[in-house]
Amino acid sequence: MTDRFPDLSDEALGRQLATELPRHAAPAHLRAAIADAAAPTPARAWWLAPALASAATALVLGLAFVPMLPPTAPTEPALRLARAVVAEHTRAAMWGARRPADIIPAGLPWLTQETGIGLAKVFTGDERLALLAAEPVYLDQRRGLALHYRDEDGHHVTYVALPAPGFSVPERQRVKINDRFRPALLNDSGFSVWVWRQGDLACFLVSDMVSQTDLVRFKDYFVRVRSATEPIPAY
Repeated sequence: MTDRFPDLSDEALGRQLATELPRHAAPAHLRAAIADAAAPTPARAWWLAPALASAATALVLGLAFVPMLPPTAPTEPALRLARAVVAEHTRAAMWGARRPADIIPAGLPWLTQETGIGLAKVFTGDERLALLAAEPVYLDQRRGLALHYRDEDGHHVTYVALPAPGFSVPERQRVKINDRFRPALLNDSGFSVWVWRQGDLACFLVSDMVSQTDLVRFKDYFVRVRSATEPIPAY
């Protein structure tokens, strides 16, 4: 060793050794340990712990108060049935009734059999309203009957009777038409609906007559149909 390296300064000797001595790579686990030790430690978010604690508290309080909230009120039966009647009226006005008007009076026994509702008397039309059709309907899981009319201005008017024992007419929407009748007037999807009860039957008269002028005529149509039509449960 002394012969290979004559008198050299420390600096020169270091360079000589670095050049001639063999080098070996460090083991993988050692390199990984050194890299981890040299990597800077990430700064912790000081706000994270308080935020998580607040969120957990809010969640617990929310779950505690959910049972105390009032339940969603179900749709009033009168409004639910009125919407079904409006849908049937719209279908008939767009596509026509399933049965022609000549079913009355000859087809009344068949209509009673199909609907479970008899007609002791029925409005068959006059100079203001023409009877277009009479047919069975199935609305809100109830069998009923429908009478379709059209006035001289082209307004379609539909009468529907459905079995509804215990049915209540909305008191706040009642309108006094004369000394005999106080039906309720509902509005749904751009249609006006007269609602009343005859025995265990809920009755409806619907049309697109919604303006103040139209409502005057619609009251008259109600009186004509209501006075001349008497539905009764057949069974």
